[in-house]
Amino acid sequence: MSTPYNGGNNDHGNEPDGNGDDGFGDLPRYGATNHPEDQPGYGKSEPNYSSGYDSAYGTNGYSGAQFGGPGYSGQPENAAGYSNNLVQTNGQLQIFSAIGFGFKRTFSNGKLWLLGALAFLALSVVLGFIAGAFNAPVSTNGSMQIGTDIASNIVGLLTLLLMPFLYRLATHEVDTRATGWSSIGKDVHYWPAIAITVILWLISLVITFLFIDQAFNDFIAQVEAAGTDEQAVINAVNENVGSLLGLSALLLFGTLLLTPLYQLMVWYAADGRAGFGQAIVQGFKAGASNYLRLLGFNVVMGIIMFFIIMATFGIGTIIALPVYLLAQAHAYRQIAGGPVPDDSIVR
Repeated sequence: MSTPYNGGNNDHGNEPDGNGDDGFGDLPRYGATNHPEDQPGYGKSEPNYSSGYDSAYGTNGYSGAQFGGPGYSGQPENAAGYSNNLVQTNGQLQIFSAIGFGFKRTFSNGKLWLLGALAFLALSVVLGFIAGAFNAPVSTNGSMQIGTDIASNIVGLLTLLLMPFLYRLATHEVDTRATGWSSIGKDVHYWPAIAITVILWLISLVITFLFIDQAFNDFIAQVEAAGTDEQAVINAVNENVGSLLGLSALLLFGTLLLTPLYQLMVWYAADGRAGFGQAIVQGFKAGASNYLRLLGFNVVMGIIMFFIIMATFGIGTIIALPVYLLAQAHAYRQIAGGPVPDDSIVR
């Protein structure tokens, strides 16, 4: 009597044995499926993909390309002290937020800003002494000629040549708390910034020469014409000092009214947001759109600086200068739409 067993491992007499034996006996066989768990590599970790932009900026709506391209602040995203909480603004200046930022960062980063202000003032004093050696007033035909002092203006120009570095350093401070001495000269957009700075300086120089210097020359001429009689000199002073002070006050008031229209131009250039021409255009438009706020900012900052300097007999200048610079940088960023630290504005 025969049995189903045919000498192999296959109990089914109609299925061949041999090399096709897989060691599973008579268990049913199933073909390959399209299920994910049957695919090669199932369960292995997937590679990480980048969205193509810096997440530190993408989360707050700020693109580095808007301010000069990737790496705008010059700081690695995860570097120690780097501010990852930068936010955009609505383009409206918050006066006291800017001023508060100026005070806060001046003292929290005093090793840079306070010591830096001290060094800057020391350099200015040294240059002033050098200029003083070439600044002896001269008299021609009994009339003192007081015009544009070339030596002093050269010193002023040398000081202006340093300003693009300070403007850029201030915007670095807005970007990150990690700003330090090593940040000086980093990512400076020098030529557009210095071109605008020098042009504005030349305009102010011409206005000063045409109005103040000439008026002062006339005043001195009138006093000298009075001769040596004491009463005549007093009368000459009383008659002419009013017009001199009035013209000075008028020029000061006009400067105050015009400043909001041009004070942002150099910031757009120094921050790398625009080149020479566009910095002038954008700076003017931004100043015009925030005219009253900028005017108020300048008045408030002027009053604060005056009291700081006067109350400390001039020593407070090392505080007033960096506060004003940092407040301006923050005000510019607010008006330009950001970025600023999210804890430095009212939202």
